[in-house]
Amino acid sequence: MKFLDTNVIAKAFYNNPHRSNCQKEISKGGLTNTFVLAEAFESIFKVTKDKDRAERAIRSILQSQIMVIEINQNILFESIKRISKFNLDMFDMIHYVCALIEGCESIVSYDTDFDNLDIPREEP
Repeated sequence: MKFLDTNVIAKAFYNNPHRSNCQKEISKGGLTNTFVLAEAFESIFKVTKDKDRAERAIRSILQSQIMVIEINQNILFESIKRISKFNLDMFDMIHYVCALIEGCESIVSYDTDFDNLDIPREEP
């Protein structure tokens, strides 16, 4: 299973050069978390200035084959334990820990901060 990062989900819902590839990646299924969905909502809204569009986008992910993990105390604690070892911000660390815990084969993202980790990054 692959972990889908915020930028892949967000870029699937507004016009940009990566839209088609991101939509294809989402259609394959995968894993994400509730923070990614919150970040994606904000990204979509920031670009489109359309809250209804952002809401529909997140609802469509929730109704898709994408597995969504809720962030709990264990994930937060594991992220805090690892944060000083990696050059990731807290949200990216939470995403990385989710991918680790779930045994993801890769993190699908355009964010190069996920390079050189125990889980490889790939672009859609």
